[in-house]
Amino acid sequence: MGAREAVTPTERPSSREVPFCRPDVGDAEIAAMVETLRSGWLTVGPKTHEFEQAFAQAVGAAHAVAVSSGTAALHLALNALQLDAGDEVITSTFTFTATGASIVHAGGRPVLADCTADTLNLDPEDVARKLTPRTRAIVPVHYAGHPAPMDEIMAIAKTHRLFVLEDAAHALPASYRGRRT
Repeated sequence: MGAREAVTPTERPSSREVPFCRPDVGDAEIAAMVETLRSGWLTVGPKTHEFEQAFAQAVGAAHAVAVSSGTAALHLALNALQLDAGDEVITSTFTFTATGASIVHAGGRPVLADCTADTLNLDPEDVARKLTPRTRAIVPVHYAGHPAPMDEIMAIAKTHRLFVLEDAAHALPASYRGRRT
């Protein structure tokens, strides 16, 4: 196998390649980046606070905390639960590896529940089947802009006194019955 040549963002991939994501960076984004670099604040500065406030407002939350990735957000949220060894967290079979890895890094044990074929989101009936006395939380993964069935998931969580942490990395700014994911 020969070495692959680097493809610059302006080049088109071959007909056999499917790009995961192409950044949409224009002059306004470049100017904002240069302004930030010249400000001397590369982390947790005025632009970060501005972003947090705008994001919180956009999703209807009282607060938002910027982190470096969706993985970091899951890790922080799961750590806040203070899971004990053996505590179970039910999540989707259809997700990025970071979901399960974050559960493990927080001290829990991932339990995979099936998804429905029509939405690729958690199947509440399978979530209910996977419950044990060790279950502490449910992490639904909203996929491809389509929210998980949160009413059913929240009803299960309420009945069993479980935490729910929504992974909305693939669904922002989707809404479920008038509520942002």
